[in-house]
Amino acid sequence: IQEMKKLLISQDMDLRSCYFLQEQGFRSSLPLASLDKKLYELSKRNVLTTGAASCYPFTSYSICDDNGILFGVNKHNNSLVIADIFDSKQYKNSNICILGCSGAGKTFTMQTMALRMRRKSIQVFIIAPLKGHEFYRACKNVGGEFIQISPASRSCINIMEIRRISLDTDAELGSSRADSLLADKIQKLHIFFLLLKPNITDEERHYLDTALIECYGQKGIAYDNASLFDRNGAFKEMPTLKDLYALLSQRPELKSLALALSRFVTGSASRLGQATNVDLGNKYIVLDISEMGKDLLPLGMFLALDSCWDKCKESRARKKVIMLDELWCLIGASSNAMAADYVLEIFKIIRGYGGAAVCATQDLNDFFALEGGKYGKAIINNSRLKVILPLEEEEIGRVQEVMGLSDEEAVQISRNSRGEGLFCAGRNRISVSFHATEKEKYLITTNREDLEQRIGGM
Repeated sequence: IQEMKKLLISQDMDLRSCYFLQEQGFRSSLPLASLDKKLYELSKRNVLTTGAASCYPFTSYSICDDNGILFGVNKHNNSLVIADIFDSKQYKNSNICILGCSGAGKTFTMQTMALRMRRKSIQVFIIAPLKGHEFYRACKNVGGEFIQISPASRSCINIMEIRRISLDTDAELGSSRADSLLADKIQKLHIFFLLLKPNITDEERHYLDTALIECYGQKGIAYDNASLFDRNGAFKEMPTLKDLYALLSQRPELKSLALALSRFVTGSASRLGQATNVDLGNKYIVLDISEMGKDLLPLGMFLALDSCWDKCKESRARKKVIMLDELWCLIGASSNAMAADYVLEIFKIIRGYGGAAVCATQDLNDFFALEGGKYGKAIINNSRLKVILPLEEEEIGRVQEVMGLSDEEAVQISRNSRGEGLFCAGRNRISVSFHATEKEKYLITTNREDLEQRIGGM
């Protein structure tokens, strides 16, 4: 008996002596589902946490908000990760930052989120600077608007347009905008010209500022917002880049700027210099700028973002999301500080307009390139939720430093497969496998094998 006790204790087993209950003990071991009451009293104990947890289908340090969307499945215990990014009681802001290397599943994850938000009647704007065709099938199947902005496209957004909706930003609060819309638009046009001609001098900027005021003045538009309306109360016609080019060409001191702008007036990109002919009223809008060309890509991204941002400011009550794929195009080395500041400002204040900004990027070296990574770090810090998909070893170290990840979490990121990542919501950090339904996968996937199988079955 003593030897048996030693053996069982070495296996961390609890022992109870069945004095004068040997027969009952033997019966309890038979497949009769019979346990004597005395044996039951002798053997019962307080339930352990592992036993209590087995009574619940979804348990752990997980996220399960009432009105959220499904992000994925917890890899450790198969619980569902459901987050309501607009719940201000739990999250300081609704922004999401998605990081991952090429082929990690960033676009797939972003589109899955977009489709599920659309089903909850949240307006979605997607700006696609690369591989815009990947968004086309899902956009058309949900009744969205797919807008292609490129030198060869018929669609155009006038960068000089002051939009009527900008006046209604604070109407829901019972007030009207007191600042000058013209002054605000001129500041945005300075960013546009810095992207167009990065080496612009301070003297040229001064003359450009004067020329812009004069250009709007020719249409009867001044700093007073009332000047935006004609005598009949209709919104005035806006100048285009063609009008500005005619003015710049007359001034010798602005000859270099006029030359840079000529591409949008008489050159190959002349269609981009026309009046706006697109409508952003749809609940699901994709702005494809992937055909802009490498040199015009930052310009195209700024143009698309500016129009979406104005539309977002139309209402503070309605939920909306701006999704920026490949954000490094606008805050990386090919951009400038003013454009990066503009993006960062959106991430900081979009919450005040009932919105969320979602960005995805793969080139982290470029993402952190501008001014020592100032803007990349700030955007990550202003995103309450982060999704870290598989990264290269060098990139993992940088993200670990910026986000304060543990060594174990960094190792987990390196081991994740495509479609798996670390989901960070405040202090909650969960390894998640991102899944799509068969219908969602059909609309989103660009995997070669899936497409080959689909074509073969047709």
